[in-house]
Amino acid sequence: MKSKEQVFRNYYTQYKDKLYRLCLGYTGNRADAQDLQQEILLRIWQHLDSFRGESSLSSWCYRIATNTALSYAGKQKRQQDKQELLKAELTHLHDHRVLPNAEQEEASQRLYKAIAGLKETDRLIIGLLLEGCSYKEIAHITGLSPSNTGVRINRIKKQLSKKLTKNEG
Repeated sequence: MKSKEQVFRNYYTQYKDKLYRLCLGYTGNRADAQDLQQEILLRIWQHLDSFRGESSLSSWCYRIATNTALSYAGKQKRQQDKQELLKAELTHLHDHRVLPNAEQEEASQRLYKAIAGLKETDRLIIGLLLEGCSYKEIAHITGLSPSNTGVRINRIKKQLSKKLTKNEG
């Protein structure tokens, strides 16, 4: 049987990037996403002994990530000027080196900013979808029915499309 450390290391190695992107969807900026990721990893570590194996480890960890992200979002009452922060970060990067595929990076940032503006549950759903989770997995993690999950995903996609089209114009 694997030790707690081995299980955690395996999870971390396999899911750290997905977890980071989920955090980025909740926060809208890199610094807060990294803080949130650390908080989630700490909670997973603290509660790993209570994992009963009733679902997959990744589903269980996504649930912890979701609950932690929702708590984090609730604590973040003050509005930050995310657009200025992003602009400053991109300017700083551009001043020091040539950005690889700058247009793709900018489009990605616009998408994550649009996701950050969604309702909490919608952020979770679209974040899980972007990480390649099936509708069934998303339904299990969120507690929604699979059919309701499909309807929500279609509505979220339309919302994001409107936001992104509006921001381009």
